[in-house]
Amino acid sequence: MKRLFLIIVLLSFLCPSTAVAQNPFLDQGKDNTETERTETEISPPTFLQKVPRFVVIWQKELRARMSTFALEIRERPFGSSFWLFLLLAFLYGVIHAAGPGHGKTVVASYFMNRPGSVRDGVVMANLIAFFHVASATVIIVTVYLVLKKSGMSSFEEASPTLHKISYLLLLLLGLYLFSRTLYELVKGKYKNDRDSQGTAVRGGILVTALAAGIIPCPGAAIILTFTMIIGIIGTGLLSMVFIALGMGLTVSVTAVSTVLLRRTVFRSTQRNPKVFTVVYGVLSFTGSILLISLSGLLLLYYLR
Repeated sequence: MKRLFLIIVLLSFLCPSTAVAQNPFLDQGKDNTETERTETEISPPTFLQKVPRFVVIWQKELRARMSTFALEIRERPFGSSFWLFLLLAFLYGVIHAAGPGHGKTVVASYFMNRPGSVRDGVVMANLIAFFHVASATVIIVTVYLVLKKSGMSSFEEASPTLHKISYLLLLLLGLYLFSRTLYELVKGKYKNDRDSQGTAVRGGILVTALAAGIIPCPGAAIILTFTMIIGIIGTGLLSMVFIALGMGLTVSVTAVSTVLLRRTVFRSTQRNPKVFTVVYGVLSFTGSILLISLSGLLLLYYLR
C-alpha cells in the first residue's frame, strides 16, 4: 500500500496536466489585454497546456483576493492586508507550481537516476523555485531601474532565450546521466541496495537546480510588475520570497516522492543481485531518457 501510494503521488505530479501562468490580478481593459498576450507568447507548447480544473479555480480566487489586498496596502502599508497578501503569495506559489514546468519533471528524473536523501530532494526543489522566481525578479527590477518603467515587454524578450539555454543545459545533463548509468552497469558498480544509497553530490544539485530554474517565472513577474505599478514595490519583492517558498513546497512533494519510491523499489529487490541490477538500470535509464526527451522536445519547440 505504501509503495502504491508513492507511485500514485509521483505520477500525479509528473503528468503534464498543468496551468499556464496567469495574471494574478483582475485588471480590466488595456492592461489585461496586454497581460493575456504576454501569457500566450511565453506559454509552453500546446501538449503541456492541459489545465486541471482545481488549479484554474484556485488561481482565479487568489487573483481576486490579492488584487484587493494589494490596493489596501497602499493605504495601510503594514496592516492586516500586508500579511494576508504575503500569505496568499505563498499559496499562489503552491498552486502555481502545479502548473507547467517549475522543475517537477527535472527533480523526478534526477532522483530516479541518482541516489539522494529526502533532504537532498527538498534542497533541490527549493533551489529550483528560488532560481525560477529570482530570474523573473532580476529581469523586471533591472528594467525598472534602468529604463524607469514597469511592464512585461522586456520579460517577453528575455524569456525565450533563457528557455533555450535552460533546455540545452538539461539536455546535456540528461545525456550525462544516461552515459554515467551505462558506465556503472558495464562496470557492475551497483549490485545491491547499499551500493546505490547515499547523498547526492552538492555540485550536481546546484547545477541541476540552476539549469532548471533560470527560466523566469511568468506568474512571479506579473505579480511584481503589478506591485510596481501601484507603488508597493517593497511588498512585491518580499512576496517573491513567499512565492518561491510555496513553489518549493509543491516541487518538494515530487522530489521526496521520487527519493522514497527509488529507495523502496531498490530495497525490495536487493536480495537478488541480478534482479536488482535490472531494476536499477530500468529506473536509472528511465530518469535520464525522460529528461533527454522532454528537454529535447522543448528545445526544438523554442528553436523553431
